[in-house]
This record gives sequence, structure tokens and C-alpha cells, in this order.
Amino acid sequence: MSQSQDERLSGDLPVSPTPYEEMRPAVSHEVVATYVADAARSVHGIVDLHTSAWKGLSSRVRETHTGGVLIRESLPGTVDVEIHAQVAWGVVIPELAREVEEAVRSRVTGLLSLELGNVTLFVDEIAGPTEGGDSQEG
Repeated sequence: MSQSQDERLSGDLPVSPTPYEEMRPAVSHEVVATYVADAARSVHGIVDLHTSAWKGLSSRVRETHTGGVLIRESLPGTVDVEIHAQVAWGVVIPELAREVEEAVRSRVTGLLSLELGNVTLFVDEIAGPTEGGDSQEG
């Protein structure tokens, strides 16, 4: 009687195939937030990310804040992303928001195999204009 390779390697225990395609590793919200923050900062027009002023005020808040990025689980295997940023003077905000969303989706889905729901850019501040070496105002 011929045994399959899996049966021989498992000893007396029957081996059934495991559907690895359906299994995904658990990824911390902190890890996702790090990738999101890096992707957002890579877009021309984002000056800096802002941390929420409400961070840490309530132990009942289960969202994770990391450097201006808020991650919320919307459905199993899907997260919504909020990005709070300071943007450069003169950028077209709708175009910037689209570029940030594309960069974030590309990086997170490509590197983490995670589904993103909503990706929202909040403009918390606009950097002042600079003129010929003068310091920034604002």
C-alpha cells in the first residue's frame, strides 16, 4: 500500500491540506500605522503629520494613534485610515488627498496584503509661504 508524501512525514496522524490562501497573519495596528505614515510622508506636499491632541485621554478609545495616523478596524480583515497632516502652501488639496490615498493603498496592500476601507486625509494646518530666504510666517 502506497502512502502519500504527507502521510509518510506525519507519522500516524492523517494530514489534511490546509487552505493557506484563506489564512492571513495578524498585523498590529501600530505596524499598519507605520506603513501609512511612511507612505503619506513620501507624497510631495505633505510637510508633517500631526498627532491628535486627544491621544491618551481615554482608556476606552481602542483606536491606535501613531504620528498623525489613526487606524480603525471596520470589517474583519479591513481597516479604515485617517491621516492628519500639515500641508505645504499652494498645493491643491483634492489632488494631494488623491495622491496620498494612492500611495497609502499601494504600500499597505502591496507590503501587508491588507484590505483598506476608507483612506481620509485631514488637513490640520497649512504651512506658511516662504519668500526668498525669509523665515516662514504662520
